[in-house]
Amino acid sequence: MKRTLTILLLMAMAAVSCYAQATQPTKVRSDGNTMSHQELTRAIESFIEKLVGQDKFSGAALVAKDGVPIFKKAYGLASKGYNAPNRVDTKFNLGSMNKMFTGVAIAQLAEQGKLSFDDSVGKHLPDYSNKQVAERVTIHQLLTHTSGMGSYFNDKFENSSRAKFREVRDYFPLFVDEPLQFEPGARWSYSNSGFMLLGAILEKVSGQNYFDYIREHIYKPAGMINSDCYELDRDTPNLAVGYTRTRSAGPTASGQWKNNIFMHVIKGGPAGGGYSTAEDLLSFALSLKQHKLLSPKYTDIVLTGKVALPGNDRAKYAYGFQEERVNGQRRVGHGGGFPGINSQLDMYPELGYVVAVMSNYDPPAANRVSERLGKLLTGSPIPNAITVAPSVLRSYPNRYLREGEGPGPDVVDIVVENADLWLVLSGQRHKFVPTSETEFFDEEFEDVRLAFTKNDKGEATALKLEGAGPGTLIARKAALPPPSVKGNTTFRLKGYSNARIVELAGSFNNWKQTQLLFLHENDEWVVRVDLPPGKHTYKFIIDGESITDPNNPATENDGQGNINSVLTVKGQ
Repeated sequence: MKRTLTILLLMAMAAVSCYAQATQPTKVRSDGNTMSHQELTRAIESFIEKLVGQDKFSGAALVAKDGVPIFKKAYGLASKGYNAPNRVDTKFNLGSMNKMFTGVAIAQLAEQGKLSFDDSVGKHLPDYSNKQVAERVTIHQLLTHTSGMGSYFNDKFENSSRAKFREVRDYFPLFVDEPLQFEPGARWSYSNSGFMLLGAILEKVSGQNYFDYIREHIYKPAGMINSDCYELDRDTPNLAVGYTRTRSAGPTASGQWKNNIFMHVIKGGPAGGGYSTAEDLLSFALSLKQHKLLSPKYTDIVLTGKVALPGNDRAKYAYGFQEERVNGQRRVGHGGGFPGINSQLDMYPELGYVVAVMSNYDPPAANRVSERLGKLLTGSPIPNAITVAPSVLRSYPNRYLREGEGPGPDVVDIVVENADLWLVLSGQRHKFVPTSETEFFDEEFEDVRLAFTKNDKGEATALKLEGAGPGTLIARKAALPPPSVKGNTTFRLKGYSNARIVELAGSFNNWKQTQLLFLHENDEWVVRVDLPPGKHTYKFIIDGESITDPNNPATENDGQGNINSVLTVKGQ
């Protein structure tokens, strides 16, 4: 009942504009089946309204067929403080999606013969002080994230006033002295600094300020009337405030939203941080299709993938765009994400569809919606959640140790709480939903799949994780050896089953390299640590709050006002 009331309230507040064409069934799927636009609208409305009821989506979504919107609707609040609803023409932060505009702008200059994609940085910025970058990095490498440069979201940025960064060159002190992370062209690694450098090249070659150029040569010909890099210390009508629940926003009560005003840039630029609307993003997509911005030849150059993306053999990065195949259908676009920011533009040129989803919530708020739309349009499988018996779930909690070597963590913990299964990787928790007794998908990223292997007794022995990164992670269930064998010590903490993360810190790991505990079947948090003989002091850390061991009465004061538990391990 509460969920229903929440949905109705948010729907009443939203400025709704929805188009559902009652046409003959239209072939929108590559599996040979058909889906009318009415069916598509009902499916996506049901999906989004469920997310809204769970407070997992706030924003606007648009789907267009051959340039005509068939679904367009807004949900949630642009400002929680003023109770202002989101509208379909609300301006949302783009995150990294400004890279598309920068890529097209650079291609315009290339088409005019004013630069070449193979030009070095130094050819156009001879005064750029980092000679390693100036001499060895090309425009092509900047556009494809293969330059070896990093990101300006570094310690210098975190320790600086956001008000300092308004023009392109204002960002240079954040990264100009950083050495290349690898040989240019050797591999792909996302680089915000590289796109900021592209903005400076654009200014030098065009003779215009970056922002003026984009307004005149991208927004104006595309008919994007509600897009710009608005400055947050100035009032802009109908601009959504970003809301986050991330830890980086500082201490928050459980489930409490905080705005992200002091986290992001004051003014966006070539790498991201500008604002647009779902309608304007459709206009941008149509301008590319109709060659209002680039000739057919240069449009193809910009949108065609050039560098394979790690962990996704179907996707390549182009010039500020990503190109991939989804169930055989071509998809081109870009997304943006940051605390309180998540937006996505997807173009399906072979199907004639454009999807634009924008949100003022944390990722993956918009990505969930755009990915579900992608599955509906291409006929990709959609996981069907089921309910399994609690006795089945109880067979899985344990620590699992990775087999072989590869990227990612070596330890995976499985926890079951209140009939929900959680996977813990490097302290980050992910809820998985069952599709069978042994197969699950990530509730946030449904293409991430988890499968368990069982023995003849029905006991879990291993797990397989796919879709979470490069390759497949296979991990075997760890056996807990008996206590006090060759100095191996078991730490147990009874209760706290609702805790999100339980860790162990002590003198044996310098109080910094914490050991992660996992929830065992008997409602105990358990970890085993190899300790040398001698005295050790320690504490448990429960969701960031430290306590002494309730099962160990031995404590001591460390002389700095901290009371710690004490454990003595005897020699052999």
